[in-house]
Amino acid sequence: MNEPLITIIIPVKNAEKTIEKCIISLLNLDYSNYEITIVDDTSCDKTPEILKNYEQKIKLITNTLSLGPSTSRNIAALEAKGKYLAFTDADCIVDKYWLKELIAGFNMYPEVAACGGTQELPKDAVDFEKKVFLFMKKTGFISDYMRKPNAGLAYVSHNPSCNVMYRKNLFLATGGFLKGLWPGEDVELDYRLKRKGLELLFNPKAIVYHYRPDNLKNFGRMMFRYGLAQGFLVKKYGIFRKIQIIPFASSIFFIIILLSLLYNQLLIILTILLIFLLSLVYFSFNFNNLGLASLSFIFWNTGFLKGLCCKENH
Repeated sequence: MNEPLITIIIPVKNAEKTIEKCIISLLNLDYSNYEITIVDDTSCDKTPEILKNYEQKIKLITNTLSLGPSTSRNIAALEAKGKYLAFTDADCIVDKYWLKELIAGFNMYPEVAACGGTQELPKDAVDFEKKVFLFMKKTGFISDYMRKPNAGLAYVSHNPSCNVMYRKNLFLATGGFLKGLWPGEDVELDYRLKRKGLELLFNPKAIVYHYRPDNLKNFGRMMFRYGLAQGFLVKKYGIFRKIQIIPFASSIFFIIILLSLLYNQLLIILTILLIFLLSLVYFSFNFNNLGLASLSFIFWNTGFLKGLCCKENH
């Protein structure tokens, strides 16, 4: 049986450290019928030079203005020849059988609109990236962002855009990713698909190896942007994910602390603080990750409140 044509789409901006690893992995896929489209969103590092070395093997689209990952992906989707659109990121390395496992999901469940897969960590990731990966894996990240690789095929409410394939006709008919929204553009699109009654699938055997923030500054920035996107989505649609409840629970927590301080109830304060610390430890593999839990709590909630309250959210 002939394998259907798949268009792989990768938006990139200033990814000189990882983009070549990504391309090499894509060129070595065990799949006979695919094209690679990379959209360079005004990179100013060595990314354009690296991409030029592969111009005979990839389709390159270069934005003249910075449009962001969502619009970049949509532009590539409009020009795609494939029946299916597979998305990954410039900081990802795909498994050899990535496309075969994604398309297997569609073959087994013909009614689904999309199929996503597992995220693992590259072997050459630094120690801080390993801590971030373990933290996010432990928390899930309080949602369905990361799943256990030993799980079976399952219907889900969301697949991250670093590892997902959509039917092109449904992707385009739904309008693609929301212009300007990043991150969270994948959550928003999947929410719209689900509201139309369409199903999303997860195949744990479809694997990408995803690099993570390599220092505290980048980790804090990532958490802030995650929170910002979720604040925007709650403002637009209301609460529809577990993680979106956290800021409201946090607000209640701080209100109780304030009332306890006003009424000098030391025992209540200590009890609440103990519960809070135990929660942080629960979401950590060890005390080394307590700092990541605390930092994510602060930056995620700060971003969420800004996304919820400000007019310009992304």
